[in-house]
Amino acid sequence: MKQIFTSFLILISIIAFGQNSQVDNLWKLYNSQKYKSAIEKAKIFLENEPNNIDLNLIIGRSYADIGEFKNALTFLETVVTKDENNSWRKAWALSYLGTCYFMVQDYNDSESSLNQCIKLNATKNATNNAYGQALLFGFNEFYKTWKIVETDNFRFHFQNMTDNDIKRYVSTRQEAFLNINDFFDSEIPKKIDFFVWDSRDDAKRLLRANLGFAKPRFCVLHSHFQQTKGHEMTHIISNYSTKMVNKTGLINEGTAVCFDQTNQDKEKIVKDWLKNNNKSVSIKDIWTDWKGYPAELTYPLSGLFVKELIDNFGREKYIEFFGNQTYDNAKLVFGEKLDKVIKDFENKMNT
Repeated sequence: MKQIFTSFLILISIIAFGQNSQVDNLWKLYNSQKYKSAIEKAKIFLENEPNNIDLNLIIGRSYADIGEFKNALTFLETVVTKDENNSWRKAWALSYLGTCYFMVQDYNDSESSLNQCIKLNATKNATNNAYGQALLFGFNEFYKTWKIVETDNFRFHFQNMTDNDIKRYVSTRQEAFLNINDFFDSEIPKKIDFFVWDSRDDAKRLLRANLGFAKPRFCVLHSHFQQTKGHEMTHIISNYSTKMVNKTGLINEGTAVCFDQTNQDKEKIVKDWLKNNNKSVSIKDIWTDWKGYPAELTYPLSGLFVKELIDNFGREKYIEFFGNQTYDNAKLVFGEKLDKVIKDFENKMNT
């Protein structure tokens, strides 16, 4: 009898070891960002263990990380329900649920999930992630007095603005959206949550970031009310025009500047800067070392350069190139003419 019991324990240990090894391998796949492979393999094991919280968490997080937020919900909800130990798994499931609910525009459940994660405080990283998302999404107590106005494409949040000013602001931004998306023809997965700040200092203190900025993945932007109509929303709109593989400062910021809906004389700004600083411009250098140059030069210059690319190669070629914004890909898409366009553009700026 003792031998039978011992053999049974050994068998159970072997099975448990095998299961743990399988889960470990799946987490390795996930941490290597091989999300689709992790989903496929985890689903096979899930057929025999539908309530396994690791398998559900791996699948749910993987779906969320590839942008399939709706598909992630059931798996993450299972983790929250089945993890009776309130472990790090439940914490991360709640944090991810907060994002997924937000992306399907279920704002109440999004806020609730993030707050539950923060209250649970099971792991520092999950708690910090949830807290950061709550700030980004407008769920902090600080936003309680803000006015919310919805349109077909936006969910505006106003810190401090009169009703008449709000009406004008909403109208101009809605018009800007239509103008910009006339070029990109993007399908945005949700309404853009557009936060309009009256105080830069408040934003810096709360968000620990300078205005303005956009988070295209979440369709969120935070902007001071005096900033350009189109820059930050272009980051979001353009992000959904094609599959994004590689972004560069010159092209990504240049696109936002090109479509910022202002009437700035960018060419004069660039030429004045080059003259005052006794410099000449090299597009290839800036392309590969964006942060090595001052913003007062790179932003207007990049906007002009993007316009030059669009004017020379057209919308379809530009969108084809836009998903991988490297010089090497530009050569593949635009061909040998690219270098001549660059040279002519540099000569124009440097004279």
